[in-house]
Amino acid sequence: MSCHAFCDEAGFSLKEIQAVAAVGKLLTMEIECSRVCNFQCPYCYQDLETENELTLDELRQLIGQARDLGAKGIIILGGEPMIYSHIFEIIGFIREQGMGVELFSNGSNITAENARRLLELEVKVVLKMNSLDADRQNLLCGIPNAHDVIQAAFENLKQAGYGDGGRSMAVSSVVSAVNIDELEAMWEWLRDQQIDPYFEMITPQGAATENDWLYVEPRQIEKLFTRLSALDEKRFGEGWKPQPPLAGERCMRHQFSCYVDALGNVMPCVGVNLPIGNIRNRPLKRILHDSEVMEDLRNHLESIKGPCATCDDREGCYGCRGAAYQLTGDYLASDPLCWKNEGKEDAIDHLPMAAAGLIPQQPPMQMVDTLLSVGEQMAEVETVITESCIFLDEGGCLEPEAFVEILAQSAALFNGFRTRHLDSEPAGFLLGAKKFKIHKTVRPGDRLITRASKDTGFGAFSIVNGTIMRNGTCVAEGQIKIYHQEAENA
Repeated sequence: MSCHAFCDEAGFSLKEIQAVAAVGKLLTMEIECSRVCNFQCPYCYQDLETENELTLDELRQLIGQARDLGAKGIIILGGEPMIYSHIFEIIGFIREQGMGVELFSNGSNITAENARRLLELEVKVVLKMNSLDADRQNLLCGIPNAHDVIQAAFENLKQAGYGDGGRSMAVSSVVSAVNIDELEAMWEWLRDQQIDPYFEMITPQGAATENDWLYVEPRQIEKLFTRLSALDEKRFGEGWKPQPPLAGERCMRHQFSCYVDALGNVMPCVGVNLPIGNIRNRPLKRILHDSEVMEDLRNHLESIKGPCATCDDREGCYGCRGAAYQLTGDYLASDPLCWKNEGKEDAIDHLPMAAAGLIPQQPPMQMVDTLLSVGEQMAEVETVITESCIFLDEGGCLEPEAFVEILAQSAALFNGFRTRHLDSEPAGFLLGAKKFKIHKTVRPGDRLITRASKDTGFGAFSIVNGTIMRNGTCVAEGQIKIYHQEAENA
């Protein structure tokens, strides 16, 4: 529920955001201290792995690296931060670095004393509250006493001096079929207490993928956001344009922020849970600098594909990148949950995707069939060997040269997929291969999965490492050097 934290209208000007995006620095960073949580929310994005979490020293080092990259604030997510044993040590350290703190909590352990401590540390608390009705609230938190926990925390925060003109706080709510009918009244109730309402659409990931009963049609959300916008303008003098995935805010956090989970994985955000590196292996600065994914998201006007690329609001909106990634497998695809894209589903990319048209090779030279997935400078590609394959030897086995060609075409397919919206013909050249090892014999009928990953690159030239698998066993591996015409033109 972190989409609102320190967004442009809430904390930074568009000029500030553009300045840091241009040089790959940060204004904020979202972190998990721990994944441990005592709630079981049916829409939670989180998985259950809690082994090998970052130590207190590693968290301090991470926060220091974010500070050095210009971060002015740290957003603490979870798990449940307030049951993390070192939470006040972390908050104190962040404040010592001169950065603000925004903490998302389900209310657990926000006693009267802890509410006062949070206030003294100038923490902006964002309290999970999906409903004022006890049964609905408990349902949306997955435990029978959630309503009591949240209401007790709310009262403790208010008594400590949050809201009503005191210390800033917010309430985080997801828009679901369970609570959509009460959200307008809740919004007004929160505004009257000078509490920021953080209302957002559910991202279809994690537990939410198993709970279809949560979802609301995009047009219903558009109507809700429109009513909230009108209410804000009429009663509170707040003007904003309805757009997904947030009410009252724009979400373009990839221009100025990133997310680091409790295991050290760096990702664009909780919705685009695509690791671009791990802070235990490389410094945060290097991870962000080297990331093609982050570069794509910062340059969204050139990189976003489909209807979102031509939307009239594209300067200040690119839909929800999390929804796009979760539903299509492509973090640059148009957002399928945006109401403006209704009826345009055929124009939105989805993985897996056929290779035909994305690579220069055609039958019988075409070796790769399907692009399965994409990641940080990597792709997974499927090849099914047929009897008509021209790379079979007299014994019906795949020739060694074919493995080099499969890897080259896999790299070309990844490049063609990333640049297909540029209306240029796919073109590339294999310049050389080395370190190739053939471990197994391959015959017609075999299904091969190639994992191609870019090791280094300079302009249009790239070194690509590849592993070709069959049923989980490596049959070949090696390295190629390639040249891409599109990269040179860009």
